[in-house]
Amino acid sequence: ETAKGLEAAKGQFLASVSHELRTPLNSIIGFSDMLMCEVHGRFADERQKENVGIIRDAGLHLLGVVNSILDVSKIESGTYAIHPEPFRFDEAVALCCQMMRLQADGKTVALKPALPPGLGEVRADRRAVQQMLINLVSNAIKFTPAGGTIGIGASKIGTRLHFWVSDTGIGISEDDLERIGQPFTQVQNDYTRQYDGVGLGLALVKGLVVLHEGTMSIDSALGAGTTVTITLPIDGPQPAAGSHSPLRLQEGFSPTE
Repeated sequence: ETAKGLEAAKGQFLASVSHELRTPLNSIIGFSDMLMCEVHGRFADERQKENVGIIRDAGLHLLGVVNSILDVSKIESGTYAIHPEPFRFDEAVALCCQMMRLQADGKTVALKPALPPGLGEVRADRRAVQQMLINLVSNAIKFTPAGGTIGIGASKIGTRLHFWVSDTGIGISEDDLERIGQPFTQVQNDYTRQYDGVGLGLALVKGLVVLHEGTMSIDSALGAGTTVTITLPIDGPQPAAGSHSPLRLQEGFSPTE
């Protein structure tokens, strides 16, 4: 009972802090954008514009971290609701590649989606699936050295959609694979120490997958790259009997389980 109380208090604390941080962050990002566009006059020195750009980028990065913390705390507390709708999966992949292309190019990493024709639609929460793809590709870019390749593939098998993100990165040892996907857990060794992050990406993906009644598996080895595979029901998760409300995790569920 004490452990459950502490877990609930932690979730409440994270949610409260996240909400409090987002308000000033939105102001920082908004006013930085205004300055970057020189709405109230031009900069006297180009270095001033460069510094404002650094402030904006730092604010956007921190906002992404805060949003991830808030989403993970919602998933753990069972209050994260999804709204399934039919949409084309290849469009979600195209949007993900468009968003992540600049980051991949910045590290000289090739981003290569390869989807079969006629993949069709899947019934799921579009925003959640988009978040899964972005988090997986972002992780792959982070841990793939320059000159590497990141692939995105998918196929339909029976009533389920299988999709995966593979990379030629540093890989994960067998011992560390068991801990991957737990919130605030990032493998720390000689290979990963140079990479930043708070270890929320895969935890968030795992929680969103479970909300969709899907599965997630990781195939990796040190120096041999990583492939994360997700399966989702094509027709979407089944709502509880007699319920028409948005789908939520059952009470007490944790994505670490």
